[in-house]
Amino acid sequence: MNYIRLLIIFPVLFLSGLSFAQNDEQKNQSSSLKLVQTITVTIGGNFIVNGSFTASAIQRVDHFVTQIFLEANSRARASIVQYEMLKKVDDALSKYPLRDITLKRASGETIKIDLLKYRLTGDLNINPYLKNDDVLIFPAYDEEKNFIDISGAVNKPTKFQFVDGDKLSDAILFAGGINPAYDNVTTAEISRLNAAADKEEIITVAVKNDFVLRIGDRIRILADENQKKNYKVLVLGEVKFPGFVYVTKDGLLLSDVIGKAGGFKSNADLKRAEVIRNFTSIEMLRKYQLTEDYLNSPDKLLLPETQLKIKQQKEILEILRLSNLKEDDSIFFSIDNQLRVLRAESLVDFSKLNDHDSEERKFIVKDGDLILVPDKFDYVYVFGQVPKAGYIKHDEGKNYKYYIEQAGGLAETARTEDNGIVVIKGKEKNWITKEKEKLNIEPGDFIYVPKEVPRSFDFYLKRISSVASIVGSVATIILLLVQFQK
Repeated sequence: MNYIRLLIIFPVLFLSGLSFAQNDEQKNQSSSLKLVQTITVTIGGNFIVNGSFTASAIQRVDHFVTQIFLEANSRARASIVQYEMLKKVDDALSKYPLRDITLKRASGETIKIDLLKYRLTGDLNINPYLKNDDVLIFPAYDEEKNFIDISGAVNKPTKFQFVDGDKLSDAILFAGGINPAYDNVTTAEISRLNAAADKEEIITVAVKNDFVLRIGDRIRILADENQKKNYKVLVLGEVKFPGFVYVTKDGLLLSDVIGKAGGFKSNADLKRAEVIRNFTSIEMLRKYQLTEDYLNSPDKLLLPETQLKIKQQKEILEILRLSNLKEDDSIFFSIDNQLRVLRAESLVDFSKLNDHDSEERKFIVKDGDLILVPDKFDYVYVFGQVPKAGYIKHDEGKNYKYYIEQAGGLAETARTEDNGIVVIKGKEKNWITKEKEKLNIEPGDFIYVPKEVPRSFDFYLKRISSVASIVGSVATIILLLVQFQK
């Protein structure tokens, strides 16, 4: 009996399987045909190009619109080589409306398309498949007047195209939603101008009520200010843990910031350490450049060669400023004015941080400040009339003559009298010409050997003539006075 049943069931199952296989094959063939089936879709209205285009039967509106835009944009850019012109073309072409697009079908059906909302929600009901002879009409759009603006406690304050029926929830959607950093966001403030834009109506609404908007509404989602931000200070140079140190909104004591950075290394030069803050444009640019350099390549900052170049460029102007050289006042004014712009003195003396009674112990470092702690600069610079001008290693207790000897001694053109040689103190840039024998030479000091200017016989002859002329004039005056008294 069982064998008979199997003989009956097997042919039925075989025929059923064959039927299913044929149906699957027919479905696959149908899908394959649909993949290669082309349709015609027309674009009209306010779009980069108008006309009829070939599309696929499996394309949705957004895919088709994006494809046509990219093709037209590529053709428009093909003959343009200037970057600025390319940018202008891109900006101009990309300003087509994404909302309130009308899809008209050959059947007479009309569908409203909102690509902006689709791209945020993925709702396929507002991004349907295309059909043959569909027509897409993009509306006229004045971005200066046909808008809604939203700001406040949202993730992405924005301005977008208004469409009749827009509600507060739509605006919040286009602004990326309520920012989770804010607590208890319940209220929105809507600023609405009249047609003449000379009167403002303020409408306060609950966010949950989903208020209906009007064209030109400006929305502010209200919330208490959130002070939680990424407050930090960048510490670079000779500390144990260089990098960003986090601080509070009101800042942190300098000593605490240095403590968070692990403290100073043994080779830190506290006399040249500085706090850079946005007091001048130069300081701003310098701070931002150092921050960017640190983020890009933290291991390559503060190389000795870079330190020397920066130091030389800055200090050569400082040295000339207080010199006793005989030059026109206008030159000194020019030097002082350049230094006024270039100089970025530290706000605090780091060498006094261990003094509990000093003002430095109370100094507050604020968000965005940059602390720069360079390596010790253990050199004295000798220049002028010496054979080997340059940096000489500092040797504690040696006087200025030692460093001149290390620089090759006095050249034949050097001014021979002792008072002609100048010691320039590195910190104050003060010129010292007298009593140099017992002067303590410190790292960063400069020793300048001026040149003995050669004088010709004509020079001295002119000087003698000038003196003789003055003496003769004085003698004449004296004789006249004597004669007058008689």
